[in-house]
Amino acid sequence: MQAEDAQSGEVGASAVAIRGPQRSAKILLLAIVLGLCDQTYWQYSFIDRYQKGYWKTFIDGLGLAPEQYRMGVKMAAWWMVQHFGWGFRHGFALMDLVSSLTAIFLLYHLLQQRRGVLTASFELQWFASAAFITLSCFYLVWVGSYFRPETLPNAGLLASMVWLWSCWDRVRRSRRVWIAIALTGLAALQGWVRADVACALFAGFFLACLIPRRPGELRDRGWKLIVSLLCVGVAGATQLYLMRVKYPHASYGPIPVLMIRHDLHQPLALPPFVCFMVPIAWTYVQFWRNRGRGLEDSADSGLIIASLIYLVLWIVLGKLDEVRIFIPFALAMIPLSVDLSLRHISTVSGAALTRTVDRNGV
Repeated sequence: MQAEDAQSGEVGASAVAIRGPQRSAKILLLAIVLGLCDQTYWQYSFIDRYQKGYWKTFIDGLGLAPEQYRMGVKMAAWWMVQHFGWGFRHGFALMDLVSSLTAIFLLYHLLQQRRGVLTASFELQWFASAAFITLSCFYLVWVGSYFRPETLPNAGLLASMVWLWSCWDRVRRSRRVWIAIALTGLAALQGWVRADVACALFAGFFLACLIPRRPGELRDRGWKLIVSLLCVGVAGATQLYLMRVKYPHASYGPIPVLMIRHDLHQPLALPPFVCFMVPIAWTYVQFWRNRGRGLEDSADSGLIIASLIYLVLWIVLGKLDEVRIFIPFALAMIPLSVDLSLRHISTVSGAALTRTVDRNGV
């Protein structure tokens, strides 16, 4: 009887081990997203109540640049106001919910597809999910910094584009045309929300495709080069349309175009920037140390290059303490950050085992 109980216990433990951390992680991630969207809803409600007509200012084209050029989310919310009788806060909250769920679960799926996670022990797989949840909480807590309604939609669109780009080499060639069409459409949509995100992302992918890793590989990436250039052109053309055609009268007013001059005279802007950039800087360092050691594909290199491009744009053109600007790229880098942490753990563990063996004289 005891033997049967022990055997059934082993089977149950094996089933739990096989199931892994995915279900628990997804439940926690869902709870985090719902809590975040509840918080953003009340922030929108505060503006609707105490600053009535604020969002309508941008619909009428009377807002200040550069926010006047980022109209995609506001126009979608205004469409809901007209057709459903909602307030702006309801449309913004709905888009935040859809975008954040899309971003988090697509990125978690990318994490589960990485070779380092698939081949890791069950303990390290649980660690990977826990690290993903921790980093997601750390980045999302900054959403309220200089609150804007396009932050989470930016994250959702960027995660979707990164996910599609990562799927390019995993599908048959006949299906890649649909990925190219989807990427182009998302780039156009991103151009209405925040064009510099799409331009930086696909510029990074383009540059990464120019780095050959084996003979003849550059020739195989011809379509990737074309699609990335097309997406940059579509997003850039959308931005120029908003600036030159739709809202040519929009001005920056008292806002300086080059914010780096302003930030140099604001020392209190540095601590939030430094705090936010700690895990991202660690990712950059570890990626450099692990270059050429079997990282997934050009999507990793492209994302790193794109984030560096966008980091420069943020420092030069944005407020240094407005860290929500970088949240979409920070979230998109979480799977890579976690994979690099697993590699680091394996390296440290291997070095510790080697020292132990040498010390014991085996």
